Amino acid sequence: MLRVRKLMEKYGNPLEWTAGTRAALLLGLTLAVHTQYFLWAYYQLSPLAPEANQNYVNIAFLNQHKIYLNSILLLSILLFVLVLLLRRRFPNSEFHEYIATQYFSFTLLYCAYAVGTMSVATGVVLAGAPVVGFILFNRRAVILAFTISVIGQWVVSYSSTFGDMPYAPVVKNLQEADGALSHFWLYTMYYFAAPHLIVITVFAYHVLSRWRQREDEIRQLSLTDPLTHLSNRRSVLSSLSLEHERSRRHGASFSILLVDLDHFKRINDSWGHPAGDQVLVETAKTLKNSVRQNDHVGRYGGEEFLVILPGTDTEGAYQLAERCREQLERMKILTADGSMLRITASMGLFCNELLSSASTEKMLHYADEALYKAKEGGRNRVVKFLQEELDT
Repeated sequence: MLRVRKLMEKYGNPLEWTAGTRAALLLGLTLAVHTQYFLWAYYQLSPLAPEANQNYVNIAFLNQHKIYLNSILLLSILLFVLVLLLRRRFPNSEFHEYIATQYFSFTLLYCAYAVGTMSVATGVVLAGAPVVGFILFNRRAVILAFTISVIGQWVVSYSSTFGDMPYAPVVKNLQEADGALSHFWLYTMYYFAAPHLIVITVFAYHVLSRWRQREDEIRQLSLTDPLTHLSNRRSVLSSLSLEHERSRRHGASFSILLVDLDHFKRINDSWGHPAGDQVLVETAKTLKNSVRQNDHVGRYGGEEFLVILPGTDTEGAYQLAERCREQLERMKILTADGSMLRITASMGLFCNELLSSASTEKMLHYADEALYKAKEGGRNRVVKFLQEELDT
């Protein structure tokens, strides 16, 4: 499967190919299947085939139908080449899809007639082809091809029950004299079914993998701030809830830190929003690099960031917050016009060792009050929400 994934990466996603390219893919598969039947039939007719095979294969039928086998193989080659050429000029024409799906349907119906409409090979194609078809092709083309196949199979099967046409005319002695299933036809039917089983499995694996990948990408986009690539407000609040629940269960304290850039509006007004965006990006990198690996940093809004510090008491969190503040103060940001910007940040800190029963909303409220005091006190500082403030 790893090899399949590498091939998909090399040639792109079939779901994103043009209609012409997808039609060429189906015609290529059809050609491969017809070649398989062609080689099998001519091998049975050749001196290389064991004489015992004549007990199981209707050689007279194969001789009579050589012209059909040759014609089908030649037509498959011509259509494959034709669609390969036309897809460059008309890459998204539905004509390609109708040609490929209807030709696949008609010719595989002939194969089903020859080896038996109730055989394993026919069942695999009838069940699996529409699944892959609906994934790759225009639904109307697939429905038409599937309808033709089902009606055709029903007509052939029904005619066989009344003796109007032979059932599986190429097959002789499907069962041995003792009633056991013939090993020859067991292996032969799986030989005919193998290409379809492989293609269906590969495409099912690939499509499901792509769907999972897209779901992961969408989920990641929904949880990530597009500018700073930190967790967005929704994601960081979710992390806060998880950490709060863990703290409640195990009794370990944790802290949160609200970080607000000082005078950020002046940066936007003086140097423009691109410079402001650059400041936010560099701030995010600095905060991320200043905290521990298991800490969470997210963009809480505008120029405000939320840092979650699991397993920290007030003093430990304060030291870490001071480190973040100092790193931000030392930061130098070179703008596109060559200006050098310096920034500072005010921070409000709350640790739930002060009040283990505090909800996440209360914790944010207390951290915000501490942040407000940091702003009032002159900015560029860390202020802790203290026990005595809870008691008053």
